Amino acid sequence: MIDENAQAFGSADAKTIVEALWSSWPIVVTLCAADVAMDDSPERHIDFIKALQELGDSGLITFEAFIVGPGGPQMIDAALTARGRALLGPGVDAAEIIRQLAN
Repeated sequence: MIDENAQAFGSADAKTIVEALWSSWPIVVTLCAADVAMDDSPERHIDFIKALQELGDSGLITFEAFIVGPGGPQMIDAALTARGRALLGPGVDAAEIIRQLAN
């Protein structure tokens, strides 16, 4: 599980998504690919979806619904989980902490 957390948070895209969710905490938000500058191509939409899936599968974020439509992918009522807030707090080097926990 710890390796999954490190992998989920390893990409710049995931970090951008987490920062966007932290900036709105504790209010849930609808997060679109455009909100995190990932809307310039279909490939970037796929990157957005992959990052959300990895963060969600590792229990770091939660969302009520995920919609893909003409306007691109959207995560409805998204927020960091308690686990995500603990591991990925502002100013925390989450990747380093996760590696330390794995040892």
